[in-house]
Amino acid sequence: MKSLTLKRAFMAAVVTPALILALAPAQAAAQVAAKPKNPVLTCSVKTPEGLSYTLIKPGNGDRPNAESKVIVNYKGMLTADGTEFDSGQAAVFPVGGVIPGFAQGLQLMQPGGSYRLCIPAALGYGAAGTGPIPANADLVFEVDLLSFTNPPPKPVIPVAERTCSQSTATGLGFEIVKSATGKKPTDGDMALVDFTIFDAATGLVQQKREWEKIPLNQASPIFSESLKMMQTGSTYRFCMPKAADGSPQSNIIVTLIDLRPAPSGDN
Repeated sequence: MKSLTLKRAFMAAVVTPALILALAPAQAAAQVAAKPKNPVLTCSVKTPEGLSYTLIKPGNGDRPNAESKVIVNYKGMLTADGTEFDSGQAAVFPVGGVIPGFAQGLQLMQPGGSYRLCIPAALGYGAAGTGPIPANADLVFEVDLLSFTNPPPKPVIPVAERTCSQSTATGLGFEIVKSATGKKPTDGDMALVDFTIFDAATGLVQQKREWEKIPLNQASPIFSESLKMMQTGSTYRFCMPKAADGSPQSNIIVTLIDLRPAPSGDN
């Protein structure tokens, strides 16, 4: 590379403007012809989302999805000049935890396959950039998908256990799943609870927590209202009022395990 640079500098010193103008049109065009792109930095197939890719080596079997965890070998380069900015061997990460273009590309692949992914800045790090990656930089990754695993399916609440037959004046629906005769919470208590949040329409469990400590004076108004209806040892199902914007509704199953004094504000 250095010898070519020096040669160009020498030619510029000895070629006069008159000689440049005297060049035949074909010669002049040859002088300014664009340098062909490095095939290592180009891809042959473009997706509707803007990602481009080249299949280097086909794989076999199922493809990862957005929830999968993959094991890959990879190398990342800047499209502008081929500078390598990252690489990894047998790297493990979730498909949903990487930049959008890389995530889309992984979901095209099969184990044992190799792809080149050409990722526009809009599907990469965008105008912000990061570390060695400049703002608005297009990227190229060469990726070998070694294997992947999928998480177990999320549990689903049965249809008969998703709704509530009673409601309060505020519109909070409730169903007593298991009654008890223990103490009811007050604003001065901290509730120790198990809870499961699920999609009201599909029953798909969105979050599940055990032995969660919730000071009632710090809970949201609707959750505080819910807890104050319960007695220690009881389990209730609460159906949240429908949102004004029509967004999907989530319901919650709560077991009130115990009550303790709420921590003071300076703790």
